[in-house]
Amino acid sequence: MIYNILSFLFVLPIIFIIIIDLKYFIIPNLYILLLIIVGICNFFIFKTYFNQILGIFFGFGLFLLLYLLFPKGIGFGDVKLAGAIGLFLGLKLTILAILLSFLSGAIVGLLLIALHKKSMKDPIPFGPFLAFGAITSLFFGEYIINWYMNLFL
Repeated sequence: MIYNILSFLFVLPIIFIIIIDLKYFIIPNLYILLLIIVGICNFFIFKTYFNQILGIFFGFGLFLLLYLLFPKGIGFGDVKLAGAIGLFLGLKLTILAILLSFLSGAIVGLLLIALHKKSMKDPIPFGPFLAFGAITSLFFGEYIINWYMNLFL
């Protein structure tokens, strides 16, 4: 029951992030702060400290590296969002969320280019893809990981 409430409180700011990032190309700090608060609640209620700390370091660290390497390609809002996602989801689901975000971003980006809606030079906000990956991982992550692992067993 508590996890369901926390999951709802995690998804709600993410929905606002999707809408705002698509329209204004910005991820407001208020919504990142709300995600961090929900993540901290999850951290202390379920006591999965090590997993969530690894999730933060992986999500924030990977996107910070991308931000430093490609400052015009990734915004710092994406860095903070990836860290907040890592805090709530933990390492395993954060890895999946990021993989799903890159995959969905690439598919949509290529489709928009193929349909001549965007060019290679046009910016596409990445926050909605991170959000998609996070929500998908939250609700279906364990199933996706188990399915994938069973392909090799």
